[in-house]
Amino acid sequence: MKAQYHKLPPFPNGWYVIERSDQLKAGELKTKRFLGEDVVVFRTKSGKASVMDAYCPHMGAHFGHGGSVDGECIKCPFHGFEFDVHGDCTKTGYENSKPPSRAKVKTFPIQEVNGLILAYHDAQELEPTWQVPRMDMTEWTDFLWVEWELKSHPQETSENSVDIGHFTETHGYSDVKQLSEPVVDGAHLHVHYGMDRANFLGKKSNPVQIEFKADVHGLGYSIVEAHTKNYNLTTRHFVLPTPIEDGKIILRIASSIKKIKKSGQIHPLASIVPKSLLNYILSRIVFSGYKHDVSQDFKIWENKKYILRTPLAPGDGPIGLYRVWTRQFYPEAKVSNET
Repeated sequence: MKAQYHKLPPFPNGWYVIERSDQLKAGELKTKRFLGEDVVVFRTKSGKASVMDAYCPHMGAHFGHGGSVDGECIKCPFHGFEFDVHGDCTKTGYENSKPPSRAKVKTFPIQEVNGLILAYHDAQELEPTWQVPRMDMTEWTDFLWVEWELKSHPQETSENSVDIGHFTETHGYSDVKQLSEPVVDGAHLHVHYGMDRANFLGKKSNPVQIEFKADVHGLGYSIVEAHTKNYNLTTRHFVLPTPIEDGKIILRIASSIKKIKKSGQIHPLASIVPKSLLNYILSRIVFSGYKHDVSQDFKIWENKKYILRTPLAPGDGPIGLYRVWTRQFYPEAKVSNET
């Protein structure tokens, strides 16, 4: 039977990162691409963030080209109309002129959590029924970040979390295994697997044994917690694809390590290194390895086609379950992901 190639609808419903919180100061305004359109993200004087359509509903000027933040509102550069974080016009540029009732900017539901500003997309403009969970970062180092623009789709990049088979061929891991059955709870998918990888200390050292727990919240937000048994080291990794055009995403990734309390837990010789310095060094080693591993997928993602009814083999992992789970994010498209 000939493979059926299929084009996924470009913009699945869900939460997507627009900007990192620390990259948007009070009173700052930025233009971003999102879902094939320009949007603006801004932060008011009091610290509230907002994501809205980039064009003034009065006469179409682009807020990102000459607009500004004025107190708790964004101000249009063309006629001085001002809009609050909900998109409501609060004043015109004319003295004693009442704002027109139809002068309202489209805004996106937002959530600012875990150092991220996320906007919610729904094709029918329905309100979100789920949220991204808040993480406790008390015992963790600051995340280290990188982002790329890629030809891909959020469903494709998120599918890596369940594609157990590719870890051996693409990344060179060994003894890859699923450690428990996947758990689906609405927009949340949890998977648990383990693997070995070559030790950075050299071939004579034992392989690094890693256990992963991945939590996928929609197709735009995944967090993976990994525990390296050999060194008693726990790490966190973000995978955050945001669709900017049909067939293009911004992929943001980040990593953090759980702060080392006893230097000797990593290696007896590490006990001579101050914990703060050890955490600094380890966080950068982990981040470098993570960037390398993710970048190994780029050629695959940017040149693959989506096969509608893929002939799965034992060892592929729970891809069938994942694709059925993704259907909820395309309610109007009626995507058939049968495998």
